[in-house]
Amino acid sequence: MTSDLDKLLESLELLAGTGAERRGYLANHGPMAAEALVALGVAGAAPGWTRLYRPILEPEPPERFRLDAADWREHLGDLSRLGDWTALFRRELAARDWLEVLRAWWPRLLPGLAASATHGVIRTAHGVRALALAGPHPMLVDELAKGLGFWAARYQELPGSPALRGPDPLGVAISRLPRLTPDQIGHGGGISGDLAHLDGLAGFAEGLDRYGAPEAPDAVLDELISAAARVFLARPDAPIEFCHAVTGPAAVRLVLPHLPAEFAAPAVAASWQVVGGIVAAFSPERLDGLDVVLDEPPVAETLVERAVASGDAHVIKLTEAAFREHARTGDAALLHAAYAMADRWP
Repeated sequence: MTSDLDKLLESLELLAGTGAERRGYLANHGPMAAEALVALGVAGAAPGWTRLYRPILEPEPPERFRLDAADWREHLGDLSRLGDWTALFRRELAARDWLEVLRAWWPRLLPGLAASATHGVIRTAHGVRALALAGPHPMLVDELAKGLGFWAARYQELPGSPALRGPDPLGVAISRLPRLTPDQIGHGGGISGDLAHLDGLAGFAEGLDRYGAPEAPDAVLDELISAAARVFLARPDAPIEFCHAVTGPAAVRLVLPHLPAEFAAPAVAASWQVVGGIVAAFSPERLDGLDVVLDEPPVAETLVERAVASGDAHVIKLTEAAFREHARTGDAALLHAAYAMADRWP
């Protein structure tokens, strides 16, 4: 682990001073992809990948006005306060154990799980996994501050509050969700900008309520992530959008073991809300079901090689999440999704 940690820390050092976004709305995937490469067992590739990625990034915004924990609600989703949010979490993490901070802020940020197309929770989750494995190294603690700060600044709520006690299995609930029309998306702001149109989509919140989920939170995530992989395979025209329908809930899974048990049910409900939102926004044609024809699953070593060779952060992150989730469920659709991602987003 020491060697792997060294490679991760080297990568994070290369990314020091870079902002959470570039070009106004594109997430900085550097820390997430570097940590995913370590988790994939190719830690030696992380610094070299990071050096190639670093030049496209922009500087980290400075703190402008002090944010206090007492007035956090009114500044959620205010991207102009990104530097202030990061500074707040740096102060919080300097004063308290990182787990204590995570547990205090998770329920506050959870309703905005869609933040930056789920990049807020994904970056947070990669930071949490690194801290859990390596301990509170200052660079890893600072990475958690950046992940939480980004989540707070890009906080985005979607309509509805699903109880997961509806009459329909997941596939049926997905097929019945109302849809945005193609003319309603693609007008700027990336995935988050498109998801904002769900506020005016009649029947979306009610559609979410039709899903009747398993009792166990892990079983809900199993269903959601497998379904998202199948939607991804069925929709080759929207690889980035449906990639996040897999990696977002998979990130939630990474964090749940470090949270109180009572946090799990709201977290999986929010995960369904986000998966449903991505389907409603980016799949105008209704899917008849979640059955897809699968050949023999690709070989693990081939998937890792393709992810590294692609050089793309989304391919790397989806491959790592697919490996992790496939190890739980054995669902070959996850491995096929990772293989397809390297072709669809080279």
